[in-house]
Amino acid sequence: MTQGSPARLIFSFAMPMILGNVIQQLYSMVDSAVVGRFVGKSALAAVGATTSVLSLMICIIVGLTMGECILTAQSYGAGDEDRVKTIAGTSIYVACGLMVFLFTIGFIIVRPVLTLLKTPEDVLEQARIYLLINTCTSVAPIFYNLTSNIMRALGDSKSPLYSLISSSLLNIVLDLLFVCVFHWDVAGVAWATAIAQFCSVFVNLYVIKKKHPILHITKKNMKLRPDIVREIIRVGVPMSLQNAVASFGALGVQRFVNTYGTDAMAAYTAAGKLDQISLFPLNSLGMAVSTFVGQNYGKGDYKRIRQGVRAGIVQAILWGAGLMVVILLFGGPLTTLFVSAKETEVIYIAKEYLGTVAKCYWLCGIMYVMMNAFRGMGNMRLSTIAACLDPIGKLLFAAVFSYAFSRPGLWYGWPCGWLLALLPLATVWIIKWRKQN
Repeated sequence: MTQGSPARLIFSFAMPMILGNVIQQLYSMVDSAVVGRFVGKSALAAVGATTSVLSLMICIIVGLTMGECILTAQSYGAGDEDRVKTIAGTSIYVACGLMVFLFTIGFIIVRPVLTLLKTPEDVLEQARIYLLINTCTSVAPIFYNLTSNIMRALGDSKSPLYSLISSSLLNIVLDLLFVCVFHWDVAGVAWATAIAQFCSVFVNLYVIKKKHPILHITKKNMKLRPDIVREIIRVGVPMSLQNAVASFGALGVQRFVNTYGTDAMAAYTAAGKLDQISLFPLNSLGMAVSTFVGQNYGKGDYKRIRQGVRAGIVQAILWGAGLMVVILLFGGPLTTLFVSAKETEVIYIAKEYLGTVAKCYWLCGIMYVMMNAFRGMGNMRLSTIAACLDPIGKLLFAAVFSYAFSRPGLWYGWPCGWLLALLPLATVWIIKWRKQN
């Protein structure tokens, strides 16, 4: 990342991540498709009712593991291989602590949270089962993200893709087996996802053993280093906080959606899956910029950082425009992957949602690039402020517009949140970093 064309490096690094994130989303997408097509729209609504809560859990996991990723990228760019090993060893302790935390609270918060979200009684029990299984098996996504992010910090974004391909194929097979053959319904897709995620962890560990000797940690590297823990927490906790606020914003929006009934919940679930897949290229582009900036920041090459950010913004606009066209043309038909074509009201609401947010994907892409650029430089204060403004703005504007225009107004909260988050990032970049030597 410290030599060669910034635009080419960012693009080539982001592509495997884009494919990987899309494939990772297939876990929940296949879950939704299988229960929606083979169990019914109530089961689909149950899975959808847990989406925001599960996103909160994953966001906490990704935040802490991304903290480790940024520290690794900076140390690797500075040529400090011993520190890379030490960060990897200490990260295992952080991951184990996070696993215990999520496992414990999973038993405590499941039903109260679903009740707070006004989940309808006809889907409450199925949603509870699905959410409980996911929280109790959180060790799999924790160690998948830990191993994947540390490889990406070294510039290897292809290996995590291979593990996801294998586990996603397994997930599809198990989903169909557990639901269509064993008739385990919602619990079946939850267990299928957990088993597939464990598979991805084992593949990652095998790749690290064969391909990345710099990550072959010794007993010396496995000593608990409080200073490294503090560094991981310093970088990772703000990112987890950012993601947590985003998830709380999504919980608030989910609560609004739930008030419009099961059809709206099912539509929001189906359209939300398509929306998440559409945003993954933009998010992956931002993560590629973060690694690029992190390595060059460790080297002290600020001119190259500016070149990389400019290249990232251009690619974000192009990706956003392309994704907008695809969603506007095919969003409606793709919704039938999750529900029967006879569910016309569900499909109509899904198209209503996608037709609003897709037109501003380019704006979301620029926000991701700028936010991750500041993360790569270790400026967690500004990135935290921006990341919190996004869901807060989304929730506030969704409330205002839904009050003024009923259900269709909900979806205008998305572009308003993206714009609100981008404003402080762009302001600081123009004032401080545009001419930084």
